[in-house]
Amino acid sequence: MLISYKWLQEILGADPGVDAVTSALGRGGLEVDRVTHVGAALRSVVLASVVATRPHPAGKKGLTVVRVDAGDREVEVACGAPVIPAAPALVCYAPVGAQVLDRTGALVTLTEKAVAGFTSPGMLCAEDELGLGSSHEGLLTVEGGRPGQSLLDWEPRLEDWIIELSVTPNRPDALGHLGVARDVAAVLGLPFRPPAVAAPRANGANGAGAPADVQTRAAVEVRDGDRCPRYDGQVIEGVSVGPSPLWARVRLGRLGVRPITNIVDATNLVMLERGQPLHAFDLDTLRLPIEIRRAKPGEAFVALDGQKLSLDEDDLVIADADRVVALAGVIGGADSGVTATTRRVFLESAYFEPRGIRRSARRYGFHTEASHRFEREVDLSGVPLSRDRGSALICELAGGEAAGEPIDAYVAPRAPRRLTLRLPRYQRIIGAEAPARAREILETLGLSVLEQKADRLLVEVPEHRPDIAEEIDLIEEVARIAGYDQIPSRLPRVGAAPAGARGDYRLRRRVRQICTGIGLHEAVTYSFLSPQELKAARYDDGSLLRLLNPLSEEKSVMRPSLVPGLLTVVQRSQRYNVPRVRLFEVSQVFLPWQGEAGGASQLARVERPPVNEPTRLTIFLAGPRDSYLTRPEDVDFYDGKGAVEAVLAELAGSVTPAFDLSGEAPPWAHPKKGARVLLDGREVGYVAELHPDVREALEITSGAVVAELDLAAVAAAYKAPAAAKPSRFPAMRHDVALLLPLDVPAGEVLEVLRTTAGERCEKVEMFDRYRGEELPAGTHSLGFALWFRSAERTLTDDEVDKWTKAAVDAAKARFGAQQR
Repeated sequence: MLISYKWLQEILGADPGVDAVTSALGRGGLEVDRVTHVGAALRSVVLASVVATRPHPAGKKGLTVVRVDAGDREVEVACGAPVIPAAPALVCYAPVGAQVLDRTGALVTLTEKAVAGFTSPGMLCAEDELGLGSSHEGLLTVEGGRPGQSLLDWEPRLEDWIIELSVTPNRPDALGHLGVARDVAAVLGLPFRPPAVAAPRANGANGAGAPADVQTRAAVEVRDGDRCPRYDGQVIEGVSVGPSPLWARVRLGRLGVRPITNIVDATNLVMLERGQPLHAFDLDTLRLPIEIRRAKPGEAFVALDGQKLSLDEDDLVIADADRVVALAGVIGGADSGVTATTRRVFLESAYFEPRGIRRSARRYGFHTEASHRFEREVDLSGVPLSRDRGSALICELAGGEAAGEPIDAYVAPRAPRRLTLRLPRYQRIIGAEAPARAREILETLGLSVLEQKADRLLVEVPEHRPDIAEEIDLIEEVARIAGYDQIPSRLPRVGAAPAGARGDYRLRRRVRQICTGIGLHEAVTYSFLSPQELKAARYDDGSLLRLLNPLSEEKSVMRPSLVPGLLTVVQRSQRYNVPRVRLFEVSQVFLPWQGEAGGASQLARVERPPVNEPTRLTIFLAGPRDSYLTRPEDVDFYDGKGAVEAVLAELAGSVTPAFDLSGEAPPWAHPKKGARVLLDGREVGYVAELHPDVREALEITSGAVVAELDLAAVAAAYKAPAAAKPSRFPAMRHDVALLLPLDVPAGEVLEVLRTTAGERCEKVEMFDRYRGEELPAGTHSLGFALWFRSAERTLTDDEVDKWTKAAVDAAKARFGAQQR
């Protein structure tokens, strides 16, 4: 947002200085990016009257010698303008030593220079040479001054300081000079009274030759009060369309708005002053009544820039009896705008609901000055004031007079917003007492203090501050204007924290320590995913939680698992030629609510959102496993199983994890190379190699294995290890080899051996697997080591043989095993 210091000065009625204003804006929270001093070089330029002209003495084509009266002297200068204006018009004379702009826009200092044998003591200037516009068609002429008068004395507004602000979206009031001036006055402690808005010049009762009822000239019907609660208008007759005065063109150009005609320039000046966009229609092109309504599906509209649009039924439009004449709040129509032949104008000032304007602007790719402001919300109460200000300015710049009474279609009035500012709460939030001038600050900002007590203020919030919705916003307003630098620095009083930490914070922290300890790197992925990412992971669309108003399609679905996000990380790593990936993530996932019967009433009673948010740990291994002096091999199911066992060895206490090959696999899992993870008979997760379809969809070329654990289920299964005195007697190992069918899970055999070998059996380990031609088809040999120990004595071979035989007999009975 570009701000003119001279304009602020006019609104404030004071000259606090540019440095004071920029400092005040920064302290008040409006960041100043740059300050540019413009027009200072015009001090040397003076007004001059043309006395006489003669051809160039050397007959130089295109040059004329012009004698001008510069007040205290007459001088002759060479001039290349095709037309030399005669008195009483005055031209702008830059003498030797003055600074002007060359064709490249660079500032140059004039010196006496001979042109074809004629030495010219300066030059007569065009608009672009003085930095006052882009025209180079002829000399800049002015009226109302006197020869010898400095150009800046004739029009002081031509020198200015342009302040570039970064305005956050929550401050629409700062998109106009009036709102910025309020902030400056509040910070500097200046009295502030908004400039009075004069009524436009009227043409008598109804105007000469005008119809008796002005409403017949511009009848307005608002058919969508939700999207347009207030629509104002004014008919202005007898206008003469042409260029604006120099000060208006220069002011607009310096603030980034291209001057067009006096009527359009007047609407833009009001927008920059008050933050309220206006639009001027050529009334003679409209067929009344004017309607504010939703567009019909596919309705045609030609915008001012010539684009032909097919409108959506969600679009709010301004239409007459025949066609759409404007896309409300965004852009006007090509066939209803002001032209050189316009004599009657209908001026529009309105409030349009911000979200609808935002949707329409994005739908058609428009970002206009008007849509920028309407999207952030304009001042509902200021709509008629902006209408009157615009009408008066059009009458001033383009002649004409207001015809009849103004229109104010206020179809959906709003109740005033009233908030209470509790001064003790201010002190608790800010850490300092509220300043003595808290009421003055609020009133300078335009907020009305309706009632003041010892410890509180009852405040009515004006419509130009839609960002003030709660008491905390009032606290922020007072604090920022009083100055954040005035808040004293004190160490906070910190009480002792309660034992433990809330929620699963300690569990998450412990999981991170364990995972990093076994060589994994932590990943943090988005909670939002795209439907394409979930489709690649083989998730069903029907079970997903979609956002009602996503920022983009790529972030439109809440993640049901951490796996899709990690898949994207692995895919990117392989594209960057990093095949070895060892990742983990511990975070929440989002699943549809699976609560008790009772529905909405139950949810309302417990005040719980209809979403389950369990905390999951996901481990993702991809690429080759670590190898030394051997050929590298890709990770497989057993690498993931080992990682799960390492983690659960720390998290599950004395509970030993089991792996069950039966049960339904997650969508991303390989159907034949995965297992459920069980603790004490309860499922806590799943570990599997990645499904071939997932690898193909994401072009993951190396092996990949994933483990996903429910941390709440793991924590629930935890059993604290019991302390036991270590035995001082030696352990005895007995090895057995069992011939088993290939479809018998080795884990089940191991569990049978462990549970039937007696209480002296410390552990059972599988140490060998053999397949050979000499073995029967469909079988393999598994080697198991059984460890026995007693706390009271050394065991004998006969005892160990007996217990081993009992375990082997149980395996034979259960699985049909044969001992080798």
